[in-house]
Amino acid sequence: MDLGRFRELLRWRGPWIVVVLAVREILKPLVYWHVWDIFGTDISQRVPQPYAKDEVKVKIYAPDDSLVILQEQISSLGELEAAEVGRRFARGDWIAIAFLKEQPVGYMWIALSSGLELAFGTYWIVRSREAVKYGSFVLPAFRGLGIHSCLNSGVCSYLCERGFIRTLSSVSILNTQSMSLPKHNKTTRAMTVLLAKFRFPSFTLRKSFGAPLSSRFSWSGLPSSSAESRGTSQTPDCGSAALRE
Repeated sequence: MDLGRFRELLRWRGPWIVVVLAVREILKPLVYWHVWDIFGTDISQRVPQPYAKDEVKVKIYAPDDSLVILQEQISSLGELEAAEVGRRFARGDWIAIAFLKEQPVGYMWIALSSGLELAFGTYWIVRSREAVKYGSFVLPAFRGLGIHSCLNSGVCSYLCERGFIRTLSSVSILNTQSMSLPKHNKTTRAMTVLLAKFRFPSFTLRKSFGAPLSSRFSWSGLPSSSAESRGTSQTPDCGSAALRE
């Protein structure tokens, strides 16, 4: 890990979280693990409101909206390669991009159907009129300004207007900064998920707390009756739109 990345982690997550992350990396040859809190929001009842002080414009783009230009714009933020952006668009995902004074400062991805991997061959189950918010990123220089809250609110508003009723998301328990958004919105945690990949012997541990893991995720070896219940989201063809002018 380079010095700049270390300073960023120390600033936003604190020394104890950095220590846990370091230990996880040291143990990676033997076992690697993730722990997420899983959230669901009924956007038909309430759309979360943003709390940024500056005026932030959020735009939603579908895969057919100037794909090459979008790939370059998103990858220019420094988090994803253009090929990965193209792969997500090929899957049918949408993206919300936040602009502050015409400058792109962050984004959030939206998966509209089952098939999005959480980790280690464990996949989201996305039912009709549901969507998963994932891959949220804000440039380090603009963190702490409420940009993430604008992305979240913009995405929820856009989906609600188009007939979606629920959004889903996962937040690592080690990502204390991202945890501030569900706390601010008083979003109820649906479950906590532990995934651990062991190398010797090779196997994956999957465990949930608060609800059955199979109620929201599928994986190889899951009984067919549970796997077949995942369904596919029915997504209207609604293109792109500016959400916050």
